[in-house]
Amino acid sequence: MKLLVVVSEFPKLTETFAYRNVVEYGRLGHDARIFHVKPFRDREIVHGFVRDLLPRAFTFPYLGARTLGALAAETFRRPGTMARLIGRLLAAHRREPRRGMAVAALFPKAVALGRWCRRNGVEHIHAEFAGHPANAALIAATLADVPFSFSAHANDIFVSQALLPEKARAAAFVRAISAYNVRWLTALPGFPADKLRLIRCGVARETLDAPLPDLPGPEGLRILYVGSLLRKKGVAHLLDALAALPADMAWTARILGGGDLSETLKAQADRLGLTDRVRFDGPQPAETVALAYRDAHVLVVPSIPGDGGRVEGIPVVLMEAMAHGRAVVASDLSGIPELVEPGRTGWLTPPGDARAIAAALTAIARDPGAAFAIARAGRDRIAAEYLVEDNAAALARLMEGARA
Repeated sequence: MKLLVVVSEFPKLTETFAYRNVVEYGRLGHDARIFHVKPFRDREIVHGFVRDLLPRAFTFPYLGARTLGALAAETFRRPGTMARLIGRLLAAHRREPRRGMAVAALFPKAVALGRWCRRNGVEHIHAEFAGHPANAALIAATLADVPFSFSAHANDIFVSQALLPEKARAAAFVRAISAYNVRWLTALPGFPADKLRLIRCGVARETLDAPLPDLPGPEGLRILYVGSLLRKKGVAHLLDALAALPADMAWTARILGGGDLSETLKAQADRLGLTDRVRFDGPQPAETVALAYRDAHVLVVPSIPGDGGRVEGIPVVLMEAMAHGRAVVASDLSGIPELVEPGRTGWLTPPGDARAIAAALTAIARDPGAAFAIARAGRDRIAAEYLVEDNAAALARLMEGARA
């Protein structure tokens, strides 16, 4: 099957789950390409496995000879369809003028994509996010006369619902990454619940082969955070929790990631007297992150609700750490409790509750044997439900079925 996957940006350090799916589609024998809506990120850190995808990724300029030529040709070929498409898109965003302007800017590029798909025999288009990638997929699929689908993750559905039910009705199916998202989307007026399919994100099966952690030595509990340094990630609450740990408890912490709050968080760590124990190591490629999981005893994901409806889905870093057999402490938010069950696969804390995070970390340090037994159960949960090989294959089967 000739398959096109539409993403927002490429390459992007925090969207490895989308690229791993593309790798799996190739292993399954499909001819998969990546179209990224925004320009190529030439300054981004590139994961090793993503380098192999670079020749298979492309985009078009927002305005250029090819884009404008396609716009003129498709308008001449199907004037009614073009008018209906732009009318639907702009009408759906009339209450969100900034997003409406972004859709208008995207339209010529998506038209060019539809023309490219028709000329290159693409059989299915899948958008990895429900926002602008799904808008581009809807336009391109309509003009190429092929089925399309899209995934619903987190901010792509929670921040804006403009055109979301309409896109779902036009799609062959909508992949939700959590049962929480299934319930949330089903509650939207006009959303076709029969289009929803629950297929989780996942990690590579080989991750399960990582050695289990050793018991904490004299240096104490090794704590890890992996992710962006943005407000919704809640790292400020993690730092407060570290400052609240018992004075007699030995521990160190590493923070991997970058973002707008990087300097603010470093200043907070300094103010709390944590600089001797907390290392900020910046954003890192997947290979370095894997080594960090192996070195750690516990991963903390202290997410909080962000501005404008921004909420986490189920962070893939949780799956990665659990696949490595590491203990996890995470916020009771969105779909996270589907993966992290208190006392069974990990520790849940109320969002923004530094004392609860500190209590969970203290419990892990005081009884690491019991904690690692829970971590092993977490690894079993990953093996059963969160492997990319299994879940990408399930997605591919749905795409193949959409051609029938």
